[in-house]
Amino acid sequence: MRTVNIKGLDISVLSLGTVQLGMNYGINNKDGKPSMDQAFGILDAAMTTGVNTLDTAAGYGDSEAVIGEWLKTVPAEKRPFICTKAKHLDHTSLDTLRASLKASVEESKKRLGLSQLPLLMLHSCDEYLEDEENMKICFRELKENGDILYSGISAYAHHDYKKIADSGFDATQIPLNIFDWRQIDNGGLKALKDSGMIVFVRSVYLQGLVFQRPEDLDPRMAFAKETLVKFRALCDKFGMDPAGLALSFVLSLPEVTSLVLGAEKKEQVFQNAETFEKIKLLTRDQMEEIHGSFRDTEFRLLTPSEWFNAGHD
Repeated sequence: MRTVNIKGLDISVLSLGTVQLGMNYGINNKDGKPSMDQAFGILDAAMTTGVNTLDTAAGYGDSEAVIGEWLKTVPAEKRPFICTKAKHLDHTSLDTLRASLKASVEESKKRLGLSQLPLLMLHSCDEYLEDEENMKICFRELKENGDILYSGISAYAHHDYKKIADSGFDATQIPLNIFDWRQIDNGGLKALKDSGMIVFVRSVYLQGLVFQRPEDLDPRMAFAKETLVKFRALCDKFGMDPAGLALSFVLSLPEVTSLVLGAEKKEQVFQNAETFEKIKLLTRDQMEEIHGSFRDTEFRLLTPSEWFNAGHD
């Protein structure tokens, strides 16, 4: 699998999201959390296909603990790069922030069985914005003490990416999909690239919306029909299936380092890897056509929490 060299690391263009390993997650998840053996199979499959980066979090149920048990079976030289995220931070003062962040780090290290966290992110950019200077101090101390190697901030599309780019942190994780051009058009994504940050992208399928057939939409989602009709037309024109076009779009953006995709079964990991190997970067003309089709996509479609809100048509 292709890798991107950044900050002295070779990051695979596909990263494995592991929230599914620690809790029941996803509206399309019919089988629930996998067993330990099944989880090990998923993780083994990822390594077999060349995926060398795992995304987890303290807030993902027992995902860290599952990964920690699996890491005991993996030789040190073959272990993947692991990104985890801190939670439950106390912003009352610098001392309370320092203590709560340190406690989160120690708990994650214990669950993962690591003496140092390769990459620690804040689970929400709002945590950073609440106390920027003290947060910088605390992360700098964690680096100096050898508790973490790299620092990061997980964000949403409504956050100011230029502020994240100016943070001095090493990495970020953001949602991005073919319908959402906001942070591309406003220069936010470019700012992340120009800052030298590792850019992980999640939610490339917009919670599975790209797989929906326009004629099969829930009546409450009628507002998405026109967009999906245009998307399907582009799939036909470019000779791609929905997954292929959705992935090709994001991978064609030079600012993106790696896409984070989860899996509930090892077969999905192999399928995702196979799809990635077939991906072709889109041409400039194709990207411009996509831009023309979706640059004005309405906020409601881009925001799953708004999809079924009362009061909408």
